[in-house]
Amino acid sequence: MPCLVTAYARAVTMPVTKRSTAPVARMIHTLPDGHHWDRVPGVTLIGDAAHLMPPSGDGANLAMYDGAELGKAIAAHPGDTEAALAAYEQAMFPRSARFYEDASEIIGICLGDTAPTGFIDFFTGGQH
Repeated sequence: MPCLVTAYARAVTMPVTKRSTAPVARMIHTLPDGHHWDRVPGVTLIGDAAHLMPPSGDGANLAMYDGAELGKAIAAHPGDTEAALAAYEQAMFPRSARFYEDASEIIGICLGDTAPTGFIDFFTGGQH
C-alpha cells in the first residue's frame, strides 16, 4: 500500500512541481452572501450565473436543480412567464442561502488564517 500511495502522490503533485512555467494565481470572485437582484421582466439566472460563490463543489448540482425548479415554475404558470420567473426567484434566493454559507466556510478553511492546518484538520478530524 505505501508504494501505491507514493506513486499516487507523485502523479498528483508532478504537474505542479515539475512544470516549466510558474503557476498563475487567479482571483476568486463572488457575490456577497444574501445577494438579490431586482426582477427584470423576461429574464432570470440559473446555475453559476445566479450563484457566484466560492468554489464548493455545488455548482453543477445548483444548476440542474435551478433548471428543474424553473421548469416546474413555468409549468405551474402556463401563459404567464413573468409569474413563473417571479415564483422561481422567490424560492431560489432562500434555497441557495445555505450553499453560500457552506461555500464561505469551505473557503475559510482552505485559505483562511488557519490554513493549511485548518484544511488538514477538516479531513483528519484534527488528528494530524
